[in-house]
Order: sequence, then structure tokens, then C-alpha cells
Amino acid sequence: MSDIYLLLTAELAEAVRGPTSPGAALAPVLLADAVTWVLPMGVLDDPAHAVRRPQLAACATRIVLPQEWCTADPDSLD
Repeated sequence: MSDIYLLLTAELAEAVRGPTSPGAALAPVLLADAVTWVLPMGVLDDPAHAVRRPQLAACATRIVLPQEWCTADPDSLD
């Protein structure tokens, strides 16, 4: 798996979260900064997520380092 991820705002993460085709869904992950949500870059090329490609194609991308991953439950950060 690539270490390059799409960077999403909370609003975009909410908008793209959920089913995209039968048996497929997107589940953005919150980083430890409690602001940035990410999806693997590969979702742009996955036909199962083609319905979300227009929303995700303009997202910035970058490598996410191991220490950037959230170790707490994102729901507990509210």
C-alpha cells in the first residue's frame, strides 16, 4: 500500500463517507492533528469508488508519517 494519501477537510470527509458501490464504501481516517482526514491515494483509481472521484480529484496529497496517525478513538475527540 502506498504511503501517499488524499487530504480531506472534515466536511469533505463527511460528504464522501459511506457506500460508493455494492460492497464498497469509503471510510476517511482522522489524523492525530484532529483536523485532517485522509484516504489512500488508490481510491482515485478504484472503479468501486468512481462515483466519488469528482469530489476527491482536487484533494491535495502527501505522505503520511507513522507518528501522524491518531491513536485515540476519533469520536472521543469531540
